[in-house]
Amino acid sequence: MARTLASLEGGELRARKAASLLYALPAEEAVDLLSQVLRRADRRIDPDAAALEGLLRAVRELLDEDRLDLLFRASETDLEVQALFARSEPARSFDHDREEWIDREMRARTLGERRSLARTRDRDLLTRLATDQDAVVVKHILMNPRCTEREVLLAASRRPQRPEVLEEIFRSRRWSVNRSVRRALALNPYCPPALASAALALLTAPDLREVARNLTLCPEVRVQARRLLGNRSGPRDAASGHA
Repeated sequence: MARTLASLEGGELRARKAASLLYALPAEEAVDLLSQVLRRADRRIDPDAAALEGLLRAVRELLDEDRLDLLFRASETDLEVQALFARSEPARSFDHDREEWIDREMRARTLGERRSLARTRDRDLLTRLATDQDAVVVKHILMNPRCTEREVLLAASRRPQRPEVLEEIFRSRRWSVNRSVRRALALNPYCPPALASAALALLTAPDLREVARNLTLCPEVRVQARRLLGNRSGPRDAASGHA
């Protein structure tokens, strides 16, 4: 199954095939598939990492609530998989009053203007728009060929940040495979735990240690980082995640 998924073009095609597998298999077998690929992808085997990318996108974008609930219940004995279906809230919730810096000139523009400007070829303007709190504005930036890692990291790292903006970043075919972007999502305390857990899945051991030690994150995200670290690094390194 991993080879089949990996043979498909990344993005929507692979995600749709992954979703069809997660629907077609009995819930327990679908959880087992997720579990095995999650663990095998830790070894940096390309087909497994590509398969996991497709499965994660399917979970985040294409499965309906009934199927997600069924998989959540079926994964009671596999906490690493169950974390992907968590319904808990982020460590922090969005609050306009906590915004440390606001581009007031840009914020004064209408939403329609900002969404249109997000298609600009002006890099400086894109950088300013990267702090926008509207998910559609950020989506247009992510699709803009002039967008660079700098703008994406600004959006992914911003605090406070709306969960729907972080979700849009994870859905980006171009940027969700970027390790630095995934790390920024996982380290953002405004990121929902299920989304953070999906972002964690393909991070490196040093990144997982950083997440495990970050006290601004909710406990379940830190615990998930330790679980993943234990699978790929052995007991000694896993224990260091408790520091």
